[in-house]
Amino acid sequence: MTCLVPRISGASASRDTVARWTPKRRAATFGRRVYNDTNERNLIRIDNLEEALYRVYALDRFEELLAGGHDALVNPTKWEDPFENFFLEATEVIDDPSGRTVPLKNLAADWYGQCWSTQEESDAMWCIYSSDPNRMGTDRRKMGVKVKTTVKKLFDNLKRAGSTAPYLQFFVGRVNYKTEAEITALMNTLTFRDGSFGGQGDKFADLLCIKREAFQHEQEVRLLFQDIEPKHGAEKLFKYRLDANVIFEEAVLDPRLKNGDAIALQSKLRAAGCTLPIWRSPLYQAPHFVIPIQ
Repeated sequence: MTCLVPRISGASASRDTVARWTPKRRAATFGRRVYNDTNERNLIRIDNLEEALYRVYALDRFEELLAGGHDALVNPTKWEDPFENFFLEATEVIDDPSGRTVPLKNLAADWYGQCWSTQEESDAMWCIYSSDPNRMGTDRRKMGVKVKTTVKKLFDNLKRAGSTAPYLQFFVGRVNYKTEAEITALMNTLTFRDGSFGGQGDKFADLLCIKREAFQHEQEVRLLFQDIEPKHGAEKLFKYRLDANVIFEEAVLDPRLKNGDAIALQSKLRAAGCTLPIWRSPLYQAPHFVIPIQ
């Protein structure tokens, strides 16, 4: 049987330049460089705004994104790592002047995030975030579609949600992987002001970009939003507009898909309105070698 070529021909991705969003109010500089409406505090361990980012969407969620033009950030209590949920539930922050304690999950109630990766391709990414399309009984709606974008495209688009204080609300941060002992030591130094609205938000955003070393292979970057008055989030989701054909650069299909299934899925995505280049990941395609006798 003929092998499916990894790239499946199709319409080219839109190369429209992402328009610059103009804030309603100029952000304070805090003595730092200003990036239009945000500043260095909003970029946590991010040095290159053009760095590529990748994310695997479940097929049904990607189709909803194409049809509706909205994506969503979720509250940290909904994140998948059980330790992160326990971390929010079990930690209390002391307000030194009053001596009262505030559960960390209360401070996180108005925060929303989404996980991306700087890792372009890995077996773990597909196995964790995409159902095996060839396994009996697999719900094919949960097959993965991997997309590519950049920090700048993703962050600029999020900021179009609108804000009078974008430097307090929009953050993007590279995850800092630590041992549990290092996390414990860090939590022992945390103050109420670090996590409350009384600060500039960057310290709590940084806290949400901490993860155990066991997940270091994910090479994660997190897109974060702090919901302040007037509130926009509901039911632990913050929905905002995102045009997949503008913000993303490509759509890559599960490498485990068979030839005919990959072609059929490409056609399905085209019919759903995807104009991005689409191809099947070549991760599991064995190279062909010719070895001379002498």
